[in-house]
Amino acid sequence: LTYRDIIIFVAQAQCLFLDIMAFMDFVEIVQPRLTSGWSSWGPLDGNSRWMGCFTTDSKTCDIFLNAGMPVWLVHAEAYISPQMNIIKLVVLTFPDDLTRNIYCEGNIAWPFPLL
Repeated sequence: LTYRDIIIFVAQAQCLFLDIMAFMDFVEIVQPRLTSGWSSWGPLDGNSRWMGCFTTDSKTCDIFLNAGMPVWLVHAEAYISPQMNIIKLVVLTFPDDLTRNIYCEGNIAWPFPLL
């Protein structure tokens, strides 16, 4: 195995472990909150380890917020109702400065095998 192959293997293993942990958290914590009658109690405390949900649907945003999941409602400002509680407005940024030097071999970046 080359260094690049090991990096890719470790990254894929980490991704699989995170997927398994996320699925277990969803089944054990979030799904019972979504299927029980908790909605009249108000929002539940969230977990700071969770990435949460990005959505453009206000109803989905409300459901996940009440279930205690972090949620980001992606909308233009004109479409947000005045009754909505907005904690902080953010500007979308794109990851232009990702580190790619660990994938370089001979000054050529090959982040993934060519098919």
